[in-house]
Amino acid sequence: MIYVKLTNGFGNNLFQYNAAKVLAEHHKTDVIALPPYPEYYGISALESLGVKFVEPLTPLPPVYNVTDKNYVKSFSKVFSGRDMLLHGYFEDYRYFVNSRERIKSWYPETEVKNDKDLVLHFRTGDRLFFKNEFHLRPRPENYIKAISSFDFERLHIVTDMPCWEHITVSDLESMKFHSSVPKEQSVSPQESVDFFNSFIDGFSCFDPIVEKRDLIEDFNFLRGFKNILFEHGTMAWWAAFLGSPNKVGVYGPWRSWKGKSNKNLSQIPLDEWFKWE
Repeated sequence: MIYVKLTNGFGNNLFQYNAAKVLAEHHKTDVIALPPYPEYYGISALESLGVKFVEPLTPLPPVYNVTDKNYVKSFSKVFSGRDMLLHGYFEDYRYFVNSRERIKSWYPETEVKNDKDLVLHFRTGDRLFFKNEFHLRPRPENYIKAISSFDFERLHIVTDMPCWEHITVSDLESMKFHSSVPKEQSVSPQESVDFFNSFIDGFSCFDPIVEKRDLIEDFNFLRGFKNILFEHGTMAWWAAFLGSPNKVGVYGPWRSWKGKSNKNLSQIPLDEWFKWE
């Protein structure tokens, strides 16, 4: 059996599970996921995609531990028939790109919403606060340039922000996201508010359509578009990878503040994908 220890974050979980599933198919076995905690918010969404979870309090057998560092090695035939436990992030397009059609077959099909519209995934939440990345993130003018490279009729925005309107500091402080940021690692609340409000103003020229959905509805909604644009969200990356888009815009620097540990996800060599900055 291949077990995979999930971390917090639905997009992260898709990398972790798919890495385990690719390995499991290679060794002709199955995958069981371990949630990061019993009441994890992503369990129901992942189960709707076919992910199986271990029963609570079930002890694991002795396992061979697989991390990002020895993942490729774990495909060796010497590990066939062994129980393995994956724990890491596995955010490397090379693990998945050659198996794309096979990976897509693992997931329920989703309806194409409108091949003439554009969907933008706009991640907020904890990303509104982190000091180390705040001043390196693209601004409205960067997004607008990327949006303008698409031929589309209507712009849809998928976001984890509870509202799509100008906010105040008190509004922001009353919002709850699935991950919090320590105060010492955060920019000031006013900077976060000004940043978000600049996008309300910047995108107003497109008269965007913004609707609230739950997590799995957002994911499937993204998958159903032929035109997709996002910055560095792992959920949007998988939505584009698992869909059948004609054009995908991914932020080229990805997460540049990570330096040498930055991932290669924007470098994926698919004809319909392009990098924007």
